[in-house]
Amino acid sequence: MTTLLLTCENLDGSTLVGVAGELDTTTTGRLSAYLEDQHSDSTLPLVLNLAALTFMDSSGLHLLINLHHHQKEHGGGLHLAAPHERIIRVLEITGTDRLLRTYASLQQALTAARLTDPPIRRHLGHDEHRHEEFRSQAP
Repeated sequence: MTTLLLTCENLDGSTLVGVAGELDTTTTGRLSAYLEDQHSDSTLPLVLNLAALTFMDSSGLHLLINLHHHQKEHGGGLHLAAPHERIIRVLEITGTDRLLRTYASLQQALTAARLTDPPIRRHLGHDEHRHEEFRSQAP
């Protein structure tokens, strides 16, 4: 069984999404749908906290690349916070470390999002938290 735990916090001018567990072919669709629901304003920066992401396959990488392009096209940015060494290695091997912005800590990513992607609109409230857990049965 593959588990993906997702959390969302709307901060002043950005969205923080925590991604924990495994991001693979059985869970990328769920993350994509979650992001569409929780981060509907792509003009705002999106920070993905990957500190608890333990595995990512090519479908997860594909999702991050598409998300990067979508955010860039709409004026927001994508910031990857605290990815595990295994995730960084996937990014390096595929060359996407030159495309995707990664940061050693969550605080660094949040600061970069605030400084490099100033929000166009500030309509999201403080202290909004959402959590979701998705478990899929691998065949």
